[in-house]
Amino acid sequence: MQNIYDNKVFFKEYEEMRSKDINANKLIEQPIFNSMLPMLRGKRILDLGCGTGEFCRLAKSEGASFVMGIDCSKNMLNVAKNCNDGITYLNLPMENLGKLNDKFDIVTSSLAFHYVEDFDKLIGDISKLLISGGELIFSQEHPVATAFKSPKNERIDNKIDIHGKRYYLLSDYNNIGKRVVKWNVSGVIKYHRNFSEIINTLIRHGFIITKVMESYADEEAIKKEPKYAYQNDRPYFLFISAKKS
Repeated sequence: MQNIYDNKVFFKEYEEMRSKDINANKLIEQPIFNSMLPMLRGKRILDLGCGTGEFCRLAKSEGASFVMGIDCSKNMLNVAKNCNDGITYLNLPMENLGKLNDKFDIVTSSLAFHYVEDFDKLIGDISKLLISGGELIFSQEHPVATAFKSPKNERIDNKIDIHGKRYYLLSDYNNIGKRVVKWNVSGVIKYHRNFSEIINTLIRHGFIITKVMESYADEEAIKKEPKYAYQNDRPYFLFISAKKS
């Protein structure tokens, strides 16, 4: 289990990035993620990798009857608890979901699943926590973004511009497994899974896929940050909603 968000240098960089009005989370990931949510009023909700509790607070404001957020990072949860409004927060990694005995109507996760090594166990644990007909909605880094395997575990510029058009190098897409990358600090561990592995794992655990989306930037986002137009060439994020059968 990795807890990079309790690294002081990493967390400082992360806070600075998220505090800016222009970032991919605010302009791309959150709008798409929120568009995939079912009605939250009266629902029991579990948010995995809840971070600073942003989604938990949204769910509570939308009338959820019970909201629990779990995260392995004490730094993240300290921020979340300062804004607490009847929300339950637990310092618990997703790898230990089996310790929970609650039942939920909806399980969510935003950009956290790519940090978990055993995806099969994770989805199995989520299935046990959901009621029949319960829903899972999650986002993660897109497989074309996590695929690239750097020989020296360093950040490599894998894009090239030709005649005003951007192209991306792609390698190791079907080589599922660990990736070590530089993001704010060196040695950040992520896990790459191709599209087939993600979808088939959900199906194997009794989930019915209800919607799949890949990230894009609308005109407003591109006006604020022109580079987001390159989402048309290679999406940053993958979004999936599924229902427990």
